[in-house]
Amino acid sequence: MNFFSENGRRTLSKADKLTLKAEFDDVRQNGRKFVSSLLVAVVAPGEKVRCGVICGKKYSLLSVNRNRARRLMWESFRLLKPAISPCTLILIPRKKMMRCTRQQVTAELVKLLANARQIPQEIADSPLDV
Repeated sequence: MNFFSENGRRTLSKADKLTLKAEFDDVRQNGRKFVSSLLVAVVAPGEKVRCGVICGKKYSLLSVNRNRARRLMWESFRLLKPAISPCTLILIPRKKMMRCTRQQVTAELVKLLANARQIPQEIADSPLDV
């Protein structure tokens, strides 16, 4: 499986991100929720792989903590995007993520996506090198 785009880099475009409230509402209404200790993923069927991240003040009152959580989740999604089957995701961090590295967040996202059957099991079982 080719994990890289034409220029050899994994990238995210604007089309890969959920932006409208209606899109988030649709995923929340039609999706299934998968929960782990680090994050919550809501997965809904879709035509292509798209993702949205929700991180409000309930997570932390400090914007630096919320922004770090968003960066960790976006980076994990960016690295895994080529392996994910077409769906629409919403990622929501949990407070335990404040003490985690990007590798831990990526591993947890792989587990959630494997449970949701959105990522091949052989990728979920293999050690992550991303």
